Amino acid sequence: MTEPLATVIIVAALVIAGYGLLAALRDRPMDRLHLAGLTVVEALLLAQAVLGLVKVAGDEGPAETATFVGYLLGILLIPPAGAGWGLLERSRWGPAVIVVAGLAVAVMTVRMNQIWSGTVA
Repeated sequence: MTEPLATVIIVAALVIAGYGLLAALRDRPMDRLHLAGLTVVEALLLAQAVLGLVKVAGDEGPAETATFVGYLLGILLIPPAGAGWGLLERSRWGPAVIVVAGLAVAVMTVRMNQIWSGTVA
């Protein structure tokens, strides 16, 4: 996997999670900046998915290929699901969903790096 891209994804996901936490604590609904942040995270995840699948197809992948591909494709569902749920929930819990989505993306990206490097536990 590409370490710089993974780092950018983790930072972007944590920034959007932090912004979501700020909005939730201030009792504000999800706004356009949340949606824009999730869109950026999703675009980064799509780039990571393309790069990851190309590397796996080129025999550069990890020993646990099926697990890695599962994470790679599964993580793509989190930002759209978080955005949809956040838009439907117009209370403070909408941004709280964004917090969970951002944290989940960050954790799953770290886990994919572990799988890629062979430190599967």
